This record gives sequence, C-alpha cells and structure tokens, in this order.
Amino acid sequence: MSNEIPENVKDSLRSIGLTDYEISIYLTLISKGPMDARELSEASGVPYSRIYNILTQLEKDKMWVVKEEESRPSRYFAKSPDEALVIAKKQYSDNFNDHSNRIIHTLTPIYQSHDTPIKISLYVHRGRDVCINRVLSLINLATTSIYFTLTEFELLDLFFDDIKKARARGVTDIKLLVEAKALEEKAFKSLLKKYNSLCEIRWRDQIFGSSIIIDEGEDAFIILSESLFKEKMSYFGIVTDHVAFGPSSLYYFDYLYKSAKEVKLD
Repeated sequence: MSNEIPENVKDSLRSIGLTDYEISIYLTLISKGPMDARELSEASGVPYSRIYNILTQLEKDKMWVVKEEESRPSRYFAKSPDEALVIAKKQYSDNFNDHSNRIIHTLTPIYQSHDTPIKISLYVHRGRDVCINRVLSLINLATTSIYFTLTEFELLDLFFDDIKKARARGVTDIKLLVEAKALEEKAFKSLLKKYNSLCEIRWRDQIFGSSIIIDEGEDAFIILSESLFKEKMSYFGIVTDHVAFGPSSLYYFDYLYKSAKEVKLD
C-alpha cells in the first residue's frame, strides 16, 4: 500500500531529512499498521540486514516510530504524521540554532577582519504626503507592537485615529517617545492626553526626527522633516532593504526609550 502514496509526499519527506529506507519503513507502518522487524523488512523492501539500524534511527534519533517492548518479537508503530512533524520541526530548529551559533561565532571575526563594505539599497521617500502614507501603512500592518518617535505635532495629530484603530484590533504594545519641548506646548500636551489612553509615553531631549517601528523590528521607517534643515528641503523618509534595518532601529529605540522619562499629564 505504500506504493499508493503520491511521489510528491515522498519528496517532502526526503526534504525534511528522511532517507529512502526510512520513508519506506514509515509509510509501510502508516499504511499497514504495527509490524515486527522481519514483517517490516518483507513489506517495505528494506533488507533485513539493515532493518534494525534504520529502525533505531527512526525510534531513538528522529522519533518517528515507537517500539513496543512487551511483545516478542518487538513490534513497531508509526507516530501520527502531525506528531512526527512537530518533533521534526523542533529538532530542525534546535539543530539550526546550534549550527548557526557555531558558524556565526567562528566566521564573523574572520569576515570582519577584512573590513568588507556591504552594498545595500537606500530608499528615500520625498514629500510630506508620501511619508505620511508610508507611516499609516505600517500602522495598519502592525499586529503586535508599534513604537514611534514623533517630534512634529502635525504628525502626531494625523496618526491618532489609525493608532486608535490598531489598539482596537489588538495591538496593545504601543510606545511613544516625544521631545521635551512638546510638553511646553499646550496643544501638543492636550493631544498627548488623548494618546495616554492608548500607549505608554516618555520624553527626552534632542530627538532627531520621527520614526515608526512595528512588530518587534519587522519593519521600520524614519522621517526627517523640513524643520531639521531650516526649511531648505521638504519631508523625506528613509528605509533600506538590509535585513538589520528594522532590528537595529528597534535596538536604538529601546536605548532611547529606556533612558527617557515618563510623561506626567496632570
């Protein structure tokens, strides 16, 4: 009956690490039920001289089959596909982490010793509306968190409704960092009182521009406004395609936020 299994399923089993003999044994047990080693060898086509080694691999290492010790001779059972795949996925993840840590710790110092420049694409979004729409799109894409730094009252006002909607759909981890001078402006402070019901707010001196980071660094966008350049240019936003842009933006935000002071709105 194992011959009735589609070939693409066998290909999938190979792609997650099973050998052809292991696949034959597992599919035979899936199709025909529990068997002892000799029955399994005959039904699967795996040579009897190899059957115990392969069964040991499937039982002890990969944990796709279970050995029934009480029976004589011992019989083997296939684990359900969903259980076997959960185990395989965890083993892959654990092995990947071990190997990746070893690779990073060994090869990174060698790579860095050459001071090799990395080419990345830097995308600049010019214009007020373009930058605003980019931020709004990220707010609407967020599923777990929104961290944003805002130095412009206009932007803070524009984003309020979408932040409120994000909160309503379950994005509860929302943090806002503002500049100290914002607390000196009546309108700005009044707006912050509205935000206070939606997110944590802190302040600090000298914030360079505005930014938004969503979902623990999954995506990020930085806005530099015209006020930073004494009206010599309009708003423009910056983003890159480098994989570290979001995580590094998150790291910097965390640094600023942890050293900032809590906003007290009386």
